[in-house]
Amino acid sequence: MKCVKFRLIQIRNMEDTTILPDEGLTIFTGENGSGKTNLIEAVYYASIGKSFRTGNDNEMIRLGDEEGTILLDFTIRDVSHTIKVKLTRNQGKRIFFNDNPVRKKDLMGLFRTVIFTPDELQLIKGAPVFRRRFLDMEISQVSPRYYAELLRYTRAVQQRNAAFRNARMTGIIPDTDIWDEQIGKCAAYIVRKRLETVKKMNGTVPDMESALTGNRENLEIRYKQAGSDEPRFDEEWFLERLAAYREEDAKFCHTSVGPHRDELTFFMNGMDISIYGSQGQQRTAILAMKLSEMEYIKEETSEYPVLLLDDIGSELDSKRRKALMNFLETRNIQTMVTGTDVPFDHKAKIIEVGKE
Repeated sequence: MKCVKFRLIQIRNMEDTTILPDEGLTIFTGENGSGKTNLIEAVYYASIGKSFRTGNDNEMIRLGDEEGTILLDFTIRDVSHTIKVKLTRNQGKRIFFNDNPVRKKDLMGLFRTVIFTPDELQLIKGAPVFRRRFLDMEISQVSPRYYAELLRYTRAVQQRNAAFRNARMTGIIPDTDIWDEQIGKCAAYIVRKRLETVKKMNGTVPDMESALTGNRENLEIRYKQAGSDEPRFDEEWFLERLAAYREEDAKFCHTSVGPHRDELTFFMNGMDISIYGSQGQQRTAILAMKLSEMEYIKEETSEYPVLLLDDIGSELDSKRRKALMNFLETRNIQTMVTGTDVPFDHKAKIIEVGKE
């Protein structure tokens, strides 16, 4: 999978900018505020249907304009495709794949990306939702069914919680059986798929970590399930737990068991990295997980995704940057990097942003 060309029209600070990235490494350089990150944000948006910087699409549209457009051409197995995203201020977005309108959920997995930004430290230091989102996004890019089950599960949990809130207002005992059944069925599939993915990642992430650190550190991902010492993924178990917690859930109007409550933890050399790891070790561990994510996507789809690295020069020392580039070159992974200077001493297409 390769991005051939992308174009930003009235997006962020770009009036009309077209980029032809290299098949290997492309480096966007420029002063702070020149718009380097805007370029990889647009590529990511065409992949996922949302920004990694904001939840408000209006912020993507250039100040003073009413609409903005992202166009991206890519190839997969030598077949060309186009994604178009049309953003209209206060009126949502329209997405097209090969000129045919598609829904945001149908965009997932068409053009795959993996991104590493300075904010990724939240993956280890932040709330569990960041780690669940990382895993869900990884699986969703290769499995349309997983993404559909995740959306169905989320809606069922919301409806169950709404039933509890409505019961509190009306005094009527809520009937949540239909939502429990849907939650149990979806949860069983989601957890099983998550466990399979974590197992596969644990088969590659130690090698990624060792490659970046010179075999000094070993990384392991562990999956912790709410309400169980050992992860369970049978539907009956979820139905039993939902029934057992129903009275308590009704009191607080929430659902206390299910994959939306589960957790990922990361251990380096047997120690919880969120507690005992330095900030440098944590960043390296996250990058190792991103590389493992790329290997997982390659294994599932036979194609590497496009790697997006924002301000990587400030995140990794020179030894780790060199190890990273050696890894990417041996696998012919298309990579786009931003930085105030050129962070890699490797063959690359260098594009200065903010200069005519």
